[in-house]
Amino acid sequence: DIDYKVFNFSCPYLYTITSVKSINKLDRSYREAINSMKNTRGSVVHCKDLPIGCNYEGDYPIDTEDALFDSIRQGNLTEAVIQANNFFDWMVEHYPDCIMDIKLKALEFVLQAEKMAFRTGGMTYHFRLRKDYLDSIYDKKTNEEIRAWFMVKITEACRNVVTKKKEHTNDCINKAKSYIKLNYKKDISLDDVSRELDISPYYFSKLFKEVSGENFIEYLTNIRMDRAKKLLEEGVQSIKEICVSVGYGDPNYFSRIFKKCEGVTPTEYKEGLM
Repeated sequence: DIDYKVFNFSCPYLYTITSVKSINKLDRSYREAINSMKNTRGSVVHCKDLPIGCNYEGDYPIDTEDALFDSIRQGNLTEAVIQANNFFDWMVEHYPDCIMDIKLKALEFVLQAEKMAFRTGGMTYHFRLRKDYLDSIYDKKTNEEIRAWFMVKITEACRNVVTKKKEHTNDCINKAKSYIKLNYKKDISLDDVSRELDISPYYFSKLFKEVSGENFIEYLTNIRMDRAKKLLEEGVQSIKEICVSVGYGDPNYFSRIFKKCEGVTPTEYKEGLM
């Protein structure tokens, strides 16, 4: 008989209630929840009850601002340029004579965009990297001159994020291909490779297809077929032995896959070499 025991644990808990947001802004709700947790000692808290967050003047385009930085974070250069221009249009339309305020806001956004690029590794931080920023933007005489400087800097920051994402993606796929080449003899799956890379199977599958132009199974099968052909050409191993050597447990299945890829069975391929 098994003696079952019931253990009671007294665990602290905290419920946080955030403001209502669209599905694409869940990350902001999460940040609100974290900030709420840091600023209360109660067990239930609503973010609007705490002195956190920021209120904006009635027509301030916070959605445009959010869209801009979301685009930069995602490395979406086209959308970042659109939203940056939209925000600048709003400033010029509402505050055409406030050129110093427009300069200050442009500088603020550029520094924030570059901070994202620094944190993703897309840019290397140097203390004096921005030594000419204040003089450069101060010298701008018109709103369009400020816009031109603003767009160049936003574009540069976003491109650095894009470059880093591409480097990370290529590195990830190269590691996957190396793993497949080392382990194609085994019964490996997409889950095995994604686990090795520490990313989700769905994301890995999508990424592999986008970068390689073929899916995981196609790539693995091609690796195995290339090796099988070399072994058939060497003529040392039997077809059954080759089947096992390239990662298949069933010779009939191996033969079907081989014919589908090469147009002939392994036996026909071998006979054609004679």
